[in-house]
Amino acid sequence: MVDPPPVLVRDLMAAGLVSATSCWTVLPGGRTNQVWNVTDKDVSRVVKLYTPCAETPLFRNDPQAEAMVLDVLKGSGLAPKPVFSGILSSGPVLIYEHQAGSPWRSDVDAVAHVLKSLHARPCPTSLRALAPAPDGAAALVAQTRAILDQTPSEQAAALRALEPRSEVLPSGQLCVLHGDPVPDNLICPDGAHAGLPVLIDWQCPALGDPILDLALFLSPAMQQICRGKPLTAQERASFLTAYGDGAATARLTALQPILHWRMAAYCLWKITRPTPDPSYSLAMDQEIEALQRLAV
Repeated sequence: MVDPPPVLVRDLMAAGLVSATSCWTVLPGGRTNQVWNVTDKDVSRVVKLYTPCAETPLFRNDPQAEAMVLDVLKGSGLAPKPVFSGILSSGPVLIYEHQAGSPWRSDVDAVAHVLKSLHARPCPTSLRALAPAPDGAAALVAQTRAILDQTPSEQAAALRALEPRSEVLPSGQLCVLHGDPVPDNLICPDGAHAGLPVLIDWQCPALGDPILDLALFLSPAMQQICRGKPLTAQERASFLTAYGDGAATARLTALQPILHWRMAAYCLWKITRPTPDPSYSLAMDQEIEALQRLAV
């Protein structure tokens, strides 16, 4: 158990957001920031203390963007209800209502419906400042090359040799993207409140092509990291059918080799950090295998 920093507790007590009797419990799954479930009588909230300089080449860590999105999505059922956001002496902090339930592990159709609902929402003016996502083959290739530039050259060489060729043009779409809709960021409500999964951890939202969210959920690597196995071909097909957008499916299919290549590069980046994450080794192999199957 990781206790919250005393300065954080003092800050939140002074603001009336927690009490001296509040119970702090570390939430599992937080790979980037420090996250606790804080309960006090019948109130249960999540307190997120952002880790400085914790963004990666693929996933940003933007407290302001997360706060903006949660505010816009209040009452939509797509995200938790925000309670507080601000910069305290302990650092940037976000508080939102705790979503009881379990991380998603099955029923791809439910996730497809959630993402379709998100992507179909008009982008309000308040979110026009969100970062643009890479759009089209050239932008995705440039992003992947930049990731590989941050890995040891001898280990990156094999992946550079697998660079796919594609001329898919930018879509020009400006949908609100979650940016990291992997199984651990989809909480399935239980009990009397059971329903569609709720998206949490909105620290890397973006504007752009919705297929990027679809690709992240379908990614063999992200499924392996979160739930121990990739989706089956049948599950992938069912997900895309439930999403119900033939143009998006065609675009995803056309860009899929680059998207597998990009994720393999990210996995390599993860396992070659000063503090490597070995769990990404198998995940990288699965992305490469998926890429090579498409080349046959």
